[in-house]
Amino acid sequence: MRVAIRVLGLGLLGIVTLVGCAGTSSAPSASPTVAPSPVAISIKGFAFNPKTIEVVKGTTVTWTNGDTVPHTVTTGVAPATFPPLPSGASPTPFPSLSSGDGKVFSGRIEPTKTFNFTFNEAGTFVYFCSVHPAMGATITVK
Repeated sequence: MRVAIRVLGLGLLGIVTLVGCAGTSSAPSASPTVAPSPVAISIKGFAFNPKTIEVVKGTTVTWTNGDTVPHTVTTGVAPATFPPLPSGASPTPFPSLSSGDGKVFSGRIEPTKTFNFTFNEAGTFVYFCSVHPAMGATITVK
């Protein structure tokens, strides 16, 4: 009789353990996704500031034109520039606003206006102003 009670007790203990374990989930809990913080780049004094930045994929970069003339954000290799003539005139024709590799092209950013771009691809993006090709900067996306 004692043996039967012990077997019955161990059987009940086993059933309770199995039922208790069956209620727990082995699925991983979902953690909230945090969006990357936006990044601001100023265009002032015919320069991009900061000149070099590193961001993560999904980051939105906003360029703000603080100069009194239009600028662009154009990825790719800037066309060659030449020093101005003694008269101050440019020795080359006005550069094409469509130059660049086409990955990022803002068009003209008028004074006080902004341009936003979200980087969803990893890589190094060298960019310049197609109106003033001597202006250049780099964004690295991890």
